[in-house]
Amino acid sequence: MSCEDISTRYSPSRRLLLHGVFAAPLVAAARGYGNGWAADLVSRPKSENAMTYALTSLQRAEALAASVPPAVAAQLISQAHPSLARPLHVRDIVHTQGLLPHEGDRDASVLAQQDWQQTLVQALAFRVSNTPAYADKAVAYIGGWLPVYRSSSNPVDEAGLVQFLFGLDLVREHLSAELEARIPSFGAQLAEAYLTPARRVGDDSTLLNNWQSHRIKLATAGAYLSGDRRWIDAARAAFIDHVRQNVRDDGSTYDFAQRDAMHYVVYNLEPLLMAATMAARHGADWYGAPEIRGRLASALNWLAPYARGERQHEEFVHSSVKFDARRAAANVKGYAGLWQRNEAADLYRIATHLDPQFRAVSVGLDATPVVRALFPA
Repeated sequence: MSCEDISTRYSPSRRLLLHGVFAAPLVAAARGYGNGWAADLVSRPKSENAMTYALTSLQRAEALAASVPPAVAAQLISQAHPSLARPLHVRDIVHTQGLLPHEGDRDASVLAQQDWQQTLVQALAFRVSNTPAYADKAVAYIGGWLPVYRSSSNPVDEAGLVQFLFGLDLVREHLSAELEARIPSFGAQLAEAYLTPARRVGDDSTLLNNWQSHRIKLATAGAYLSGDRRWIDAARAAFIDHVRQNVRDDGSTYDFAQRDAMHYVVYNLEPLLMAATMAARHGADWYGAPEIRGRLASALNWLAPYARGERQHEEFVHSSVKFDARRAAANVKGYAGLWQRNEAADLYRIATHLDPQFRAVSVGLDATPVVRALFPA
C-alpha cells in the first residue's frame, strides 16, 4: 500500500521460460483459469446484494478520527495539504508496466496513478481532521475518474487503483447521487476484467506470479463494490486457487524462485493479504480458509527472518526476467544490492490484522502513514 511507484516491475515483452518443477503447475493453472471456476460461478443466478464497500464501511470510516494516533494524522495531513491545488490527470489508459523512467507514456501515467494515491490520502486526511477541503478534493478525483475510466485488465498498470477505491469508501456519503449510482457497475466491470479469462493481459506465467495476486486484489475490491455475490464467490475461488499454486510447501513463493528477490515476495503477498482483509471486513475468512491449509502464514513465516534483519539477501542476482537487469543497469532503486527489510513494513502491518502472531515482526518496522491509518494498532 505504499505510494512508491510499483508499476515498472514486470516486462510485457517476453514469455518467461519455465523449467523443471514450474512446467506442470503452469499448464494446470492455465487450464483451470481458462475452463472453469470463473465462468461457472458468474453464470449462476445473482443472489442478494452484499454490502457495497471495498475495505471500509461508513461506521469504520467515522471511527478513524479516534483510532489514528495524532502523529500519524499529522503525517497524513502533511501529505494531503500541499496537493489541494494539484490538478487532475485523468486518462483513459494508464500504462507504466515494462517501461523505465521517461520511456513511452510512463511519466504521464505516473501522474495519473498519483491521482489514485491522492484520492486515498485526501480522504484519510478528511477523516482524521474533519476538514471539508480534503473531502472535497477526494470527491473531485472521484468525479473526474469514475465516469470515464474502465479497467485495462493489466494488473501491474492498475496495482494502485485500489487506493482510489479505498478513498472512495471513505468519502462515500459526500458523493452525488449520480456518482453513487456509478459505483456498482464500475465495481462489476473491474471484477469482470480480472476474473474473465478472455480479457487476461500477460503470458501464461502470470497466472502463477504476482500478476495474479494483483488481479485477485483488484477483482475482490470490484466484487465487493458491485454487491454481486457471483463476483465475490468468483474472487474467492481465484484467491484459493492462486494461493495453492503460488506458495510452496516450505513457505517460499513462485515469485522468489522466478525473481530471486525479497522485493517480489512482498509485492506478491501484499495484494493477497489485502484481498483477505477486504473479505474479513465483510465477515469472510479467506486467510484461514481450510483449502489453503495455512499457506499464507507459512509464507509470512518464511519471510520473517529477513524482515527482522536476522538474514540478508542480495536482490535479483539469479532473476530469470531480463527487465530486472535493465532496471539494475539503469540504477533504478532497489534492483541491486541488499534488500531493505522495511520494505515489508506495510505487509506485516496488514498481516497483524489477520493473524496476531505477526505483531512482533510488525512493531520492528515502520509502516507508511496510509497503512497505519487503515490498520490501526
